[in-house]
Amino acid sequence: MKIYISGKISGTNLTETRKRFASVAKAMKKLGYEPVNPFENELTEHDTWEAHIVKDIATLLQCKAIYMLQDWQDSKGARIEHYIAIEIGMPIMYEIEKL
Repeated sequence: MKIYISGKISGTNLTETRKRFASVAKAMKKLGYEPVNPFENELTEHDTWEAHIVKDIATLLQCKAIYMLQDWQDSKGARIEHYIAIEIGMPIMYEIEKL
């Protein structure tokens, strides 16, 4: 099952955040899931926030579920992704503790 990973990216240390998303993706793979990491969306940190959210939403819509990292509520983009998941009836998983 393809699961989109959602959490705060903007305003963070991108190196550490990239590692965090990769770590979660690795743990998901071990559990048999197909993680979808927004850091792998072919855009760069030089692209606009708007370009990222459009690409991320398109990617989210190709998934069967969304996984919300603990910091998701601090992110405008993650809140938008969460809202979309609710509105389309997509299963939502919440990180209880860091994987």
